[in-house]
Amino acid sequence: MMLSTLNIFNPSRHMQLPVLRLAIIACMMLIVRPSSNKTHAQAPFIDVSAAMSLWSDHTGGYLGAGISMADFNGDGLDDLSIAHHMGVLQFFLGNGEGFIPYPLVLSDYPNEAKCILWADVDNDGDQDLFITYRLAANRLYINEGDLQMTDVSAACGIDQSTRKSFGACFGDYDNDGLLDLFVANYVSGQDAPFNEFYRNLGGGYFEEVTFDFITGDPLPQNFQGQWVDFNEDGLLDLHLIRDRICFDNKYYKQTEEGDFFNDADSMGLDYSINAMCTSTTDFDRDDDQDLYMSAGMFEGNHFVVNDGNGVFALYDSEAGDSVLVNLTSWAGTWLDMDNDGWEDLHVCTGFSTYTSWPAILQNYPYVPDNFFHNEGGVFYEDTTGLFDVAALSFSAATGDYNLDGFPDLVNNRVGEYVQVLEAIPNNNRWIKIMLEGTVSNRDGIGAKIRVYKSGLQGYHMTTCGENYMGQNSRWEHFGLGLAAGIDSITVHWPSGILDQYYNLAPNQSLFFVEGETQPDPCETEPCPGCTYPAACNFDSTANEEDGTCDFSCLINATTCGPGTEWNEFIQQCVQAENLCPTDLNGDQVTDVGDLLIFLAMFAIDCP
Repeated sequence: MMLSTLNIFNPSRHMQLPVLRLAIIACMMLIVRPSSNKTHAQAPFIDVSAAMSLWSDHTGGYLGAGISMADFNGDGLDDLSIAHHMGVLQFFLGNGEGFIPYPLVLSDYPNEAKCILWADVDNDGDQDLFITYRLAANRLYINEGDLQMTDVSAACGIDQSTRKSFGACFGDYDNDGLLDLFVANYVSGQDAPFNEFYRNLGGGYFEEVTFDFITGDPLPQNFQGQWVDFNEDGLLDLHLIRDRICFDNKYYKQTEEGDFFNDADSMGLDYSINAMCTSTTDFDRDDDQDLYMSAGMFEGNHFVVNDGNGVFALYDSEAGDSVLVNLTSWAGTWLDMDNDGWEDLHVCTGFSTYTSWPAILQNYPYVPDNFFHNEGGVFYEDTTGLFDVAALSFSAATGDYNLDGFPDLVNNRVGEYVQVLEAIPNNNRWIKIMLEGTVSNRDGIGAKIRVYKSGLQGYHMTTCGENYMGQNSRWEHFGLGLAAGIDSITVHWPSGILDQYYNLAPNQSLFFVEGETQPDPCETEPCPGCTYPAACNFDSTANEEDGTCDFSCLINATTCGPGTEWNEFIQQCVQAENLCPTDLNGDQVTDVGDLLIFLAMFAIDCP
C-alpha cells in the first residue's frame, strides 16, 4: 500500500470525510425450509431493543413505514431515520455505541410518510433528504450544510399533486454524474395509474421524464423499483415489482441509445405475484447479482438465480431445499451477520391491513420474522427461537452501528419502539468500504465493488433505496472468514473508471475516492501464488508460481478421464476395471508412457 495515499479516519472528526483519500479505521432466503432438517442452534444476534428504546410509534398507518440507516451528518457513523404514519419523523445520530435523538428541523408536514432516502443529489458533499408520502405530495429537502435543511419541493420539479407513493430509489441512469430518481406509486381505483421518473438537472432541480419512456405505461399497484445491472453491460436497468397476481413484474432494460424496453419475459422475471420487495445480492459468489422477491402467503416468496447473462431461474439448492412460505413477507435484507463471506437473509413479515396497535396483536398473535443462514450458497432457517416472537414488521435496515465489524439489523416492527438486533462477534474478519465519486455521482451509487482473496470473495453493487422502503448503510460490508489478507479490491464506477487496490489487511474501514487507484505492486516485484487459471485457488494478482495450486475442486465424478472411474470412498478418480490393467494413461496402449507413470507413483501408499 502506498503510504502517501493513506490517512487515518477518526469518526469523531465531524464532516471531514470529503477531504480524506484512503481512510482506515482499525477495529474489528429467501424463505426456505430445509428438507435435510439442518438447523442452527446458535443465535445470530442479541436483541438489545429494550436497552436502546428507540421510539418509532409504529402504531398506525397502511402497510408499514420505512427506515434508513444512512450516515446523514457525514461523520462516518451510521445514523437512523424512521418514517411515521402521521408525519412525526424520527432521526437519531450514531455515536459508535448506539443512537441518540437528533432534532432535525423540517417543515411541518403531518402526512403518512413511507420511504426515507438520504442522498447527495446536488453533489456538494452533504446528504440531502427525499421522503415519499401516501395521500400527499412527496418532499425534497436540500442540505445547505450542517443539516440546515431547505424544503425545495415546490420548485425542484418533483410533482406536487397528491400521490400514493411507496418505495423510491436513486441511480444515475444516464451516467452524467447526477443521481436520478424513480418513485413507485401504489395506485388503484380512480387514481392516475402512473409511477414517477425524474432526471437530475443539477443544483437540486429535476425534470420529469416518466412519459419519455415505457416507464410511463399505466401500471396500478407498484410497491418498489430498484436500479440494477443484471447483464453487466454498465447501463442501469430498472426492476419494478407489483402487487396482485393479475399484474406482472417489469424489467426495464436500458439500450445503448438510452431508451428502455420491458425484457422481463425473456429474462424469466415476468412473475405475477403479490410482490412486495426486490432485493439483490451475489449470494453464491459467482460474480453476478441474484434476486430475492417477497410475496403473499399463497404464491410464496421467490428467489431467482442469475445465470451470468441476466437470465433467471428459481433457486434450487443441492441440499434439496424448496421455497415454501405461509406468511405475507415484506423487506428482505441481506447481511453477512457472521462474516463468513456468505450473505445471510432476514425477512420481515406483516399483514395487509391498516395498523391499529396494540389491538392488531389480537388479530395476528403469531407472525414471526425469519432469518436464513447462507452456508456456501445453501440456506438453512434459524431455529434458535430468536425470531419466534410476533414482530409484525415491514421494513428493516442494516449497518455496523457499534463499530465491531459485524453488521447489525434495525427492524421497524409494529409497536412503540424499533427492534435492534446486534450481531454477535466471532473470529471472522471483515472489510468495509465507503465511496466518493468525482466524475461519477458523489455517493458512488451504482458502483460495483469486488473483493478478491484466492478468487472472488464478494461482490456488491451500491444502491440507494433497497428492499421494501428501506435504505442500508452506505458502508459496503464484506465478510472475509478467516482470511489473513485481501489480494485486491476493484471498484467499477458508473463513469467507467476502474480503480484497483492491492494487498490490504482485513478489519478496516476504507474510504475510496474515484480515480485514486493504487498501483499494482506485482508489476515491479515478485508476487508468489497459484498462477494457473483453472486451479481452485487461482490468484489473479500473482506473477510467480509457488507450487500451491489446488485442483481438488475440478476432480469429481463427471471429470474422470478415459480408463478411470470415480471412487466415492476416497473421492478420487481411480483406474477402472478393464482388459488392459497396464494401460495406466488410458490411451489403449501399454508403452513407455505407462512405465513413467508407474515409476512416478512407485512406493506411494495405496488407500
